[in-house]
Amino acid sequence: MPFAFIDYFTLTVVFLFTQEERTVLESIYTPEELSISSDYTVTFHLNDPGSSESFVVHITWPKKYPFETPSIDLDAFCNRHLPQTLKEKIINDLNDLAKLNTGEPLTFTLIEHLRENAASYFEEIKEARSAQCVKSNAETVSDFIPVLAKFQTKEKPVKGPALTKSQKRRQLNRLDASGNLPRGWNWVDIVKHLRQTGSQEVENM
Repeated sequence: MPFAFIDYFTLTVVFLFTQEERTVLESIYTPEELSISSDYTVTFHLNDPGSSESFVVHITWPKKYPFETPSIDLDAFCNRHLPQTLKEKIINDLNDLAKLNTGEPLTFTLIEHLRENAASYFEEIKEARSAQCVKSNAETVSDFIPVLAKFQTKEKPVKGPALTKSQKRRQLNRLDASGNLPRGWNWVDIVKHLRQTGSQEVENM
């Protein structure tokens, strides 16, 4: 029976601890910042939910809390913008802090640690986001280079021989009022060509 008595005593102390700590936490933080579920999972919002400089931490009290360290996670969907390295760093820091304070109410200590280090956490989030933007831009450029090279190497149309100034002037003088060449403008050239070819045929005969 002494073991049963000790266990009952421990559970009673645990219950009193958790009830008192719950009351204290709910009096310090607003409902928007902190909530505690029926299974003693503390949900704390660091900064306004939904912003890039915010995240949510879950601190779940085990049955023998505070004589056992709580379970801590950052698995909420709204934390998807957090780099994995930062998540691991935060959880490791909180776990180390919880081990140092085992045996006494420590949720307030964990939350204040988050608040005190919020600036450094958010700076890491910004740096990770900037690095991701640079990487995305580099990938976009690398994808565009082959397309650009294809257009640059496309064969240009072959232009005819350039006209001299006198040839251009003669063409302009031939244009009528509407800007078109008059009918029969090249007949002289055709007749001249026929005369030349005709004379050659006579000589060949």
